[in-house]
Amino acid sequence: MMKQNKILLMLGCIGLPLSTYADISVPVDSTSPFYEDSAQFNDVASTSEAGWGWSSAAFCDPYDTGCDTTIAPPADTPPATPKRITVSRVAGSPTIKLNWAAASPGIGSNFRYEVYQQLKNGGNSRIYYGTSRAINYNAGSNTTAKYQVKACNSAGCSALSESSYFAINTSYNNGGANTMPLESFGLNAAISLSKSSTAANVHTLTETDTALSVLGNGFDAIKGEVFGNTCWSALGADKLSSVQNVNEQKYSFRQVDSYESLATSLDLKRSGGGSLSFGGFSIGGSGSSSLYSETSKVTESSVIVASFVDQRKKFQAKQAYELGMASNYTNLLTAGQKLEFRKACGDKFIDTVTTGRKMLFTIRVESVSSSYSEIKNKTLELKASLDQYSADGNFSSSEKSTLEQEFRGYTFEIIGTQTGGSAPSNLLRLNSITELMTVLNNFADSANDDLVAIASTERDYPIPSSMSGSHFSVFTNYPVYRDILTAWGRLDSQVEQRCWMLNSDKVGFDVVGRIAEAMGMTFFQGNVSQENLCSATKDMIDRGINYCANQGEWSNCKLPTASACIDSINQGQCMERPELLSFKQFALAEARLDLARGGCAIGPCKKSASIQQCFATSNTVPDYSRNKVISSSYVPTSIPGLVVTVDRAWQVNYVRNSISNASGKYCLGSSAEVYGKGGWGSGGRYEANNQMFGFKLIENIGYSL
Repeated sequence: MMKQNKILLMLGCIGLPLSTYADISVPVDSTSPFYEDSAQFNDVASTSEAGWGWSSAAFCDPYDTGCDTTIAPPADTPPATPKRITVSRVAGSPTIKLNWAAASPGIGSNFRYEVYQQLKNGGNSRIYYGTSRAINYNAGSNTTAKYQVKACNSAGCSALSESSYFAINTSYNNGGANTMPLESFGLNAAISLSKSSTAANVHTLTETDTALSVLGNGFDAIKGEVFGNTCWSALGADKLSSVQNVNEQKYSFRQVDSYESLATSLDLKRSGGGSLSFGGFSIGGSGSSSLYSETSKVTESSVIVASFVDQRKKFQAKQAYELGMASNYTNLLTAGQKLEFRKACGDKFIDTVTTGRKMLFTIRVESVSSSYSEIKNKTLELKASLDQYSADGNFSSSEKSTLEQEFRGYTFEIIGTQTGGSAPSNLLRLNSITELMTVLNNFADSANDDLVAIASTERDYPIPSSMSGSHFSVFTNYPVYRDILTAWGRLDSQVEQRCWMLNSDKVGFDVVGRIAEAMGMTFFQGNVSQENLCSATKDMIDRGINYCANQGEWSNCKLPTASACIDSINQGQCMERPELLSFKQFALAEARLDLARGGCAIGPCKKSASIQQCFATSNTVPDYSRNKVISSSYVPTSIPGLVVTVDRAWQVNYVRNSISNASGKYCLGSSAEVYGKGGWGSGGRYEANNQMFGFKLIENIGYSL
């Protein structure tokens, strides 16, 4: 052994760091069989194929002339199958967005993805060829199709990965019953939202004309919308009985933890929930229903519905006998043509109209390091503060500052609409409570001359004097369809509870991929993931809702639990797929890693430690949407599914965090090393709390419809 090496070993034995003597060079023996000259790897012949053809002289005896001194390139292989493809749709639009997972490219040239549209009972056509993993595609109208993707190269193609079938931009038969949301009447342009106080509404009718355009009109008690015409003989101002000056402005804040209470708070009069944000659908499409559709995690953490209502006048219609039903509509009833009457006049008529302005917001408190119960409690605190600060009709700068301090470390999902907005594009998204307070103040202080119909009450049509019998022996028995629609709405909200974490539009495509893979496959008409089940179920629910909401589709309106209810697109009875969706119960595995090392005589002196904490059961998977490091000092690498709060850290050599599956259970792991300085210098420390949030998958939990 050479002298320098002996010195290094002796120094190492007494604890002195070898790096201190880095200037002591160790001679390299180029004759050693373990010596490799880096030039052998850098000087690759220009004629070699894809880097292959390197010399293997290190493995050959120089006197063995039969030794093969080249390495043959491996055979070309086709790519792996992309694991998943997702389809995102927007109600009323032919454009869909397709995303698919990356595939291992295999060995070969001309790597690409090929995407196909397979029509239900129709042809298969390639719609994309290239290297992107996301496209927008115009699927047309009334299209029923599934989408497939495969990866290819010069060696061939993988197997197909495919979605469920979807009904895209479907038209439903409303039976001739044309309706609109109440606040759409009297507007010739959508009201615009702004964070500044300079935004102006666009409105041309007078306040009285706006009210008269609605007063006495028919009302669809299922959709909660208003017909464009009246069936009374009295027209215009002759319909009006009285006008009451209300002149009242009011803030209100309500905490809700169910979609039914959310609908009530948003004053949605339609029956049933309408499809929620997972599918991106809603009945009608008023500002309120769009807001309802976009608000997520209502049942998990609760939300606050914030409203500012400026009521100006209340217009009262005359009594029915004074209005006088037009004879052609009375004749429809006496002839037993109930559906024809409903098509023209609706189920009820508008009895009162209140004009004014209204702004609605939903507020969801978010914290990656808090449980849903903790977030719900914090949401209650926020509601109490907003109630207190709005009591004087305004929000001061000091109140805004106080709220900022109280909720430091929390984030917010705040979505709003001003009455009159008619499309999701009119939704306003804010990032902070102080922004919300500013918007509400600006709206309250803005001009109130651009008024619309913001509220109404309805009354049953009277039975014509020439007829007798119960109300529904004369008029359409709409409650039958209303109650079925309500059941579909409840199913929709409960499916949303089981599926929101599998919505790529909400939590991200890659996050959904990790969660879906952790959940595994369910055997149903082949191996189907929970993500795929959610997509197919939501598509079916959307159709079920529209069958019941549209008069011309009532023959298809069936309870989801009825044996006659069949998923006509993806097959099977309507409840088969929902019942395979596991209920997701909140779970948390949490552990601290606290590590300290003082200074020492001869340093650096190191100390390491590690911890592991697993979920209690094997059917619990990580919530990969929670992914954050909270630290004002040392910042370890962020790990999907792990929330790390670093309390104190200095003189840290490394921190290694992980999530792994050990013996069938998902576990968080954390290891760290700190060091103290020599000469009895300062010590090192690392203190952090590690949280792995998750979902416990519980099977065979039914639905309450």
